[in-house]
Amino acid sequence: MNALPSLNGSIGYLYTSQPLDIGTSATVDFQDLVDRFRIVEPTDTNKDAINHYLLYGRMSFPGSRLEAMYVRRLSPHLQCLITAVNQPRLPGQPQMAMQLQYDVGKWCSECSYTTDDGLLGVRALYNFGQQEIALDGNAGNVAAGIQGQWALGTELYYGTLDKSGGLSIGLRYHTLPSAGTPPICFTYTLNPLVGHMSTAYVAQVSKELAMCSRYDFSIYSYESDLALGFEYRTKNDRDPGKDKTQKLEGLIKARIGFTEGLALMWEGRLKNTLFSIGLTADLSSRSSPIRTIGLEMQYFS
Repeated sequence: MNALPSLNGSIGYLYTSQPLDIGTSATVDFQDLVDRFRIVEPTDTNKDAINHYLLYGRMSFPGSRLEAMYVRRLSPHLQCLITAVNQPRLPGQPQMAMQLQYDVGKWCSECSYTTDDGLLGVRALYNFGQQEIALDGNAGNVAAGIQGQWALGTELYYGTLDKSGGLSIGLRYHTLPSAGTPPICFTYTLNPLVGHMSTAYVAQVSKELAMCSRYDFSIYSYESDLALGFEYRTKNDRDPGKDKTQKLEGLIKARIGFTEGLALMWEGRLKNTLFSIGLTADLSSRSSPIRTIGLEMQYFS
């Protein structure tokens, strides 16, 4: 439930055929719940993961907006996803989106279709092999090398109702978690039809601090935006347990940009409750620089 600026909320339901054990809000690993910078290492696909499914639904009030999602694993590499949204106060049929995803690790593809605007889409992503660069100039010493991976992706879409299409391409480089080097990630995306391109770079400079930058540019209008941000992790002083690793107990995020302004957020755990508090501000406005203030609390057992 949200109390400000107006009273609203939602009630949801989720069911999955796979065991779902996330513990309680007091014992769950906090770093698995927050949206943070991390490079995920690929895992082996479970060949027995066939015909497993997930059901999700949510109703919002006021307005009685309904959302539904159905996901089913057809094979170890093939998965289908169907989502639907119904808003009784708006005319028209419920909006539905269907996706068919195929992922083999080295490359993946996706076909999609939405009913509201008749949009057809195709996406593909290919991961290139590892790279290893010697830092000390000694060709025989590869222990100090940097191992990373490149990825190239593209997206094609066509609207059957408005008879228009689009194209975008993207490039990404990131280090591998098993390389033992500080994680870094660089991305570049380009949409040549609308003339928009974006670059982003993020690096984890220490175990607690990660810094990033993003630059957006419009080729046709020459409009641009630069944003800088960081996240700082705070850890608890309690006994980490058998794994001998400290658990992430707090995360502070900050972002400042010429267009989006300033944004601050703090996520953490207080006893048995998870919370997040944040604000957005427009530093160019002297009369009312604070745009929004938000607070969220979670408790589950």
